[in-house]
Amino acid sequence: MSIWHQRWDENRIGFHRLEANPTLTDHWSKLSLDSDAKVLVPLCGKSLDMHWLKQLGHTVVGIELVEKAITQFFDDASALALQESKQTGTKYSAENIHLYHADFFKVQPDEMPVEAWYDRAALVALPSTMRQAYVEQLLNLTTKDSKGLMVTFDYPQEEMQGPPFALPDSEVESLFSQHFTVERVQWTDVLEQEQRDLTRCSLSVFVLNRR
Repeated sequence: MSIWHQRWDENRIGFHRLEANPTLTDHWSKLSLDSDAKVLVPLCGKSLDMHWLKQLGHTVVGIELVEKAITQFFDDASALALQESKQTGTKYSAENIHLYHADFFKVQPDEMPVEAWYDRAALVALPSTMRQAYVEQLLNLTTKDSKGLMVTFDYPQEEMQGPPFALPDSEVESLFSQHFTVERVQWTDVLEQEQRDLTRCSLSVFVLNRR
């Protein structure tokens, strides 16, 4: 995962948005969560989506491998974060946001298990060989009735070197259907807006309910 350290060191973070992602704001209510539910954000970066979730009343638990992303998140918000050393990394906390500088596959946050999770750019950041382990860790960190909102991208993988990696809807079904109901709530052709040299590119948004 050294590629992500390199991208942050070089400030190549075009994936970072300056406002909450519309896929989140448009579809989050479909999860029908209590306002005080805890929400896991894997590979969170410094996403402003976490502020939006906190404003709804949620306790936000983010996990990020690159410490620079975490410190910038709190610096940008002019928030002084309390730091605690944990067995698997460092926990940064301010109000109801707790960000762990840790390996997602090894961390066990204090707030676990959580009732919900939000994945905008986590699973597509991983090569296919790591995706089953990601799902298994999600199961470890969430309640037996947890709900998730996930955003994916699909394109001909041979046409671009990820990340983000292509994640077809069929693979989402294969990875999650054993433990979750899988409902696609949005499909959008994003070829023009992505401005990449691809023959096709689409975005899908899924609501996943654990069963």
